[in-house]
Amino acid sequence: LATTYNTVHAFIKKGYIKQINVGNGMSYFDTNTQSHHHFYDDQTKELVDINSDEVEIKKIPTPPSGKKIIDTEVTFKIFKE
Repeated sequence: LATTYNTVHAFIKKGYIKQINVGNGMSYFDTNTQSHHHFYDDQTKELVDINSDEVEIKKIPTPPSGKKIIDTEVTFKIFKE
């Protein structure tokens, strides 16, 4: 198991996959490394891609001193009413 986790983290470090944190200590690993957003269904545990052109971010906070924003990704948590 440790070998698997080490391999996954090596792939993340090399940029072959991205880790998507959905809260509650859960993560998904995405082979689509292009900038894009997601819907996360909290009931079905399904993660669905959203094209970046479909999300408009109007205000971005100023990063901490000495840091710069290199990417923005949004995950929308959804559930059935």
